[in-house]
Amino acid sequence: MPLAVKGHTFVLKGGNIIRVDGGKFVYEDALQLVKLLNSKNLFDQINATLMITERNGALRVVVLALIAAILVVAILLALH
Repeated sequence: MPLAVKGHTFVLKGGNIIRVDGGKFVYEDALQLVKLLNSKNLFDQINATLMITERNGALRVVVLALIAAILVVAILLALH
């Protein structure tokens, strides 16, 4: 049964593994994520969200897209 915390879905996948938005975390790490997401400190919430996106692979796609955009801009500037 999934549990939603601040827009993120936590699903127990047997043993000590919990999937958070598709990324695998051990129970202790998932518990820390819940604490960070429920924190009043905005930086803790952002850190937890970054940890989730890194673990489920979405952060890698964003970084690669940014690198590609920077390369395109650099090439366009070099040609002019």
